[in-house]
Amino acid sequence: RNIGMRSRVNTVYISYKHDDNYRGAIEAIKQGLNNSGIQLSINETDIGYRENIVEYEEEIGQADRVIMFVTPLYLKSIGCMYEMAQLFNNGRVIDRVFPLVDMGSICRNGDGLDEIKSYWKGEKDKCADRIKCEVGRSQFQLNYLKKVENIINLLDTFWEYIVNVNTGDYNDLIENNAAKLVAELH
Repeated sequence: RNIGMRSRVNTVYISYKHDDNYRGAIEAIKQGLNNSGIQLSINETDIGYRENIVEYEEEIGQADRVIMFVTPLYLKSIGCMYEMAQLFNNGRVIDRVFPLVDMGSICRNGDGLDEIKSYWKGEKDKCADRIKCEVGRSQFQLNYLKKVENIINLLDTFWEYIVNVNTGDYNDLIENNAAKLVAELH
């Protein structure tokens, strides 16, 4: 079965990295959306057995409303950052993306950007080394490298966005079943 772009015109997608430290925040967001009658799509329930994860990530990139929960693990996740790249490639980010940001120990300035760029450069170098040593042609490695290069190419634009857009305190946004965040989505 192929999910393709589902008819989710009024759906809010949640782009996040699975992390037990933020499980309560995700549950508050889900509860708030459900209480408000807003349809949501989240990978843990909307990617069925044998469905294509990359197609779902691309679907998020085309969505009209996406809650992007940026955490340290998000910034180093190929899946999450691929979703970010899809969102930025499809444009109108300021209209479509509702960011929640908890950078942890990563500085929200040029030093933080350098740290993340260094991480993704390392991923690119590891992948390029694998391809060099590969017997034959690994489509998986080539696709991974393409994703990493796309992420690297968008890091400055993404960083400008999360640094220059007032994202407030994510704890305030998730209080009372994410009441403030849900109000922004209406």
